[in-house]
Amino acid sequence: MKSFASKFNKTTFGIDTTDFQYTKLADIFNSENEGGKDVVHKINGVYVHKSQLGDSPVIIDEENKRLVNLPSHTAETVREILADGEAVQTIKDGKVGYTIYEYESHGKKCYSISFVDL
Repeated sequence: MKSFASKFNKTTFGIDTTDFQYTKLADIFNSENEGGKDVVHKINGVYVHKSQLGDSPVIIDEENKRLVNLPSHTAETVREILADGEAVQTIKDGKVGYTIYEYESHGKKCYSISFVDL
């Protein structure tokens, strides 16, 4: 069984995100995925924050000083990552990235991510 402290202490990635801007996956995809090839982006941290629209999962991108908003359906996966000490350490070690893909849902363009081992 996990200790009380390891279960309830909040995971932090030690990154000051004060000056970071929130960015949509669509904006990154449309500005960086020219020519149809996947661009791999490094993940420096993840978290889920509560908003008026429900849970909002976010990727911390330290290199580009941005907080990348993820689709709400990824919140459970982000929570699983945060609950897994090995996964958190792998991100801290700089070994995790993601690519963005586009799909259609209910006649609307949507965006999500696929994780990539670095």
